[in-house]
Amino acid sequence: MNKSYQSVINSLGSSRVKISESLAPHTYMKVGGPADLFFTATTKQDLIDAVQTAIKNKVNHFILGGGSNILVSDSGIKGLVIKNRADTIKIIGLSGKLKNQRAGINQAVIEVQAGATVNQLVRFTIEESLKGLEEFLGIPGTVGGAVYNNSHHLDHLIGDHIKEVEVIDQKGKVKTYTQKQMHFAYNYSILQKTKEVVLSVKFQLKSGNKTQLWQKAEAALKRRRDTQPLEFPSSGCMFKNIGKAQALLHNTPNQATSAGFLIDNAGLKGTQIGGAKVSEKHANFIINTGNATAKDIKKLTQLVQKRIKEKYHINLKSEVFFIGE
Repeated sequence: MNKSYQSVINSLGSSRVKISESLAPHTYMKVGGPADLFFTATTKQDLIDAVQTAIKNKVNHFILGGGSNILVSDSGIKGLVIKNRADTIKIIGLSGKLKNQRAGINQAVIEVQAGATVNQLVRFTIEESLKGLEEFLGIPGTVGGAVYNNSHHLDHLIGDHIKEVEVIDQKGKVKTYTQKQMHFAYNYSILQKTKEVVLSVKFQLKSGNKTQLWQKAEAALKRRRDTQPLEFPSSGCMFKNIGKAQALLHNTPNQATSAGFLIDNAGLKGTQIGGAKVSEKHANFIINTGNATAKDIKKLTQLVQKRIKEKYHINLKSEVFFIGE
């Protein structure tokens, strides 16, 4: 145990810091080696303290939310892994005339801590008769991860509904971004460049009909269950869809932009390396059939990219983040 690690343990509490914690149970893909140090933040202040402690002691740190959009290497992660479980959600602002308890409300601002799951947030907003996020029901992972990657469902981007994002930067300073400053785009936010940590998010949502919102949410959830291999561990869609201009340039079948369609059309469904397999239900999912390693999954990812490059002259980009040694 080096001095820096011991200092982190002393600062955060020896009863709360785990040593050599396996990360596989903490990820959707169910693979990955250990974290040198592992700490669970249950409040926003916990998260701030942990990040600032790691920075002060010059220990690498990684924030783990739901573990849905990452692949952790078999060697694990060096330094401190902070699992964010700070999940408070509350209404902080209403506009409109209060009448019949909520009937006159036009819109509301919701503040949610980054460790809340997307499903928690969606269910909260529907119960409060607020529309905008209902079609995200069933999206895996936490709000922090969804903001970092600007999660999408079909053509709906979660960033479209965000008012502000509170972060902690690489120097340990807390700051706030407006929606415009986040530079949201398909599968992108500025945080992927700055590597800042999401603390909390403010969403601005309009009033809606609760019954209709639940109907839309359940329809979106059913669509996922019917089209995605949810019975197997996976990291969700493995590759980003391509742009329309790319599809036209490379003359994909029917000008298709869907990565899943291209993989399917290339005959790659069912392709397997070790315990990793291209799903036969949805070609953009690489699933863990039960005994996959991170190495298996990475090799299969690279094989798919190679075949798509050969067939379409397109470089498929990963939607999943590869983490660790």
